[in-house]
Amino acid sequence: MSEAALAPAPSALADALAIARYHILLVAMAACVVFGWLMTGRYLPLVALVVGLDWFLINLMNRITDIDEDLKNGIRGTERVARRKRLLTVGSVLLMVGSFVATHLVWPGLTPFRIAVQIIGLAYNYNIVPTPRGFSRLKEIYFFKNFGSSVLFVLTCFVYPLITSPGARVMPWSGIVCLALFFVPFELTYEILYDLRDLEGDRQEGIPTYPVVHGPHRARQIIDGLLLGAAAILVAGIVSGSIGVREGLMLAAPATQFAFYRPRYRLGLTSHDCIVLTHLGTAELVFYLVGTALWERAGMPTNIFL
Repeated sequence: MSEAALAPAPSALADALAIARYHILLVAMAACVVFGWLMTGRYLPLVALVVGLDWFLINLMNRITDIDEDLKNGIRGTERVARRKRLLTVGSVLLMVGSFVATHLVWPGLTPFRIAVQIIGLAYNYNIVPTPRGFSRLKEIYFFKNFGSSVLFVLTCFVYPLITSPGARVMPWSGIVCLALFFVPFELTYEILYDLRDLEGDRQEGIPTYPVVHGPHRARQIIDGLLLGAAAILVAGIVSGSIGVREGLMLAAPATQFAFYRPRYRLGLTSHDCIVLTHLGTAELVFYLVGTALWERAGMPTNIFL
């Protein structure tokens, strides 16, 4: 077979990965495993696969509904989505229903939360949210656009592991709350950075993101404030004894986020920057998981509380 005949394959694969937003799937799955282990003492790869599936469905529906905006922002794979819009819609619905049946047989208690996640995802992508001006979607409502996504991460990365491992909780509720409160502002920084990348398309479509409403400079200040707030929550948790030094190692995450995004902000954030930043988050989670496992295997203290 000639090289010319093989040439389209890498492009098709790259488009498929972009459409699925695989970088978001990976960071959500890694977060589920890490926080699931911290909360239950168990590694939960099967639960992480369900998390990846739910985020895949949400992202795919978002790509289907945001074709015009994504075309303006030059997001890869949008043309393929536009050509197969109906097929992808039907396929995502069938996959969702089938997966609900499968997971209900294994973890029936998870079903209400999976339904809640997908309802929030539908509300983010479709005009089903009642407002004084009529039905809208979360993506077009100031504040809730970003906050809705952080709620989805808390549900999938914190609630899913707890629900699927009843009686296995090894972390006090104060520690779980502390980690969730840390994760929300930290995750919001990703959302705003992606919005900075999509500023022109969002402005043309009238999407009220922080960069559109307040301008890039104020959006950057919001990001810095959220990173500082996330770090402060971890420090407060360590000082109060809700979490230990082991969890406090996550202070590296907001510091790395700041060091990575600031120079790129000055040059103008690109899609590649945002994807690399997300992969960096996944790498940090994996490094944390492997590092703590090796630490314990070496016979060192599991955790240290001040």
